[in-house]
Amino acid sequence: RINNISEYIKISKPDLLLLQEIKTEEINFPKDIFKKLGYESFVSGQKGYNGVALISKIKITNVKNDLIKDKLKQARIISCNLKIKSKILKIINIYVPNGNPINTDKYIYKKNWLNLFIDRIKKILKNENNIIISGDFNVIPSEKDVYDSKRYENDALFKIEIRKKYRELLN
Repeated sequence: RINNISEYIKISKPDLLLLQEIKTEEINFPKDIFKKLGYESFVSGQKGYNGVALISKIKITNVKNDLIKDKLKQARIISCNLKIKSKILKIINIYVPNGNPINTDKYIYKKNWLNLFIDRIKKILKNENNIIISGDFNVIPSEKDVYDSKRYENDALFKIEIRKKYRELLN
């Protein structure tokens, strides 16, 4: 998909691009292509699964991929700081576990991951309040966010306890 992303960058010229589900380790990430386009790449990657990245043409600092302690050590989060005028803005890019099928370890992992993330955000908010959280949340927030909500009644993306966690994060 590098051609699609390259074209998007050439047309839109974003200051910061957040990618999820890159499915590659940092060593195989196409940093050289982004460099030719004028961007620096920061990657939290994993072979064949997950992975997140920050692609930036502006100066970012304090890049971290260990904002939470994921017991499975999956590459699902990367964060950085950027300065806008005199304010420091924390950017957090996430790829929340899918959690399907329900009634499996995958669903339990999703709930635990969200709990860890929400708890960490609450702690961050005690000292910082300029935060943007972006990414793939793997949540269908409400019935109006999907064509046929009945189809998703037993899907991890639409389970009420997951939707509640999403609302807790928003709040």
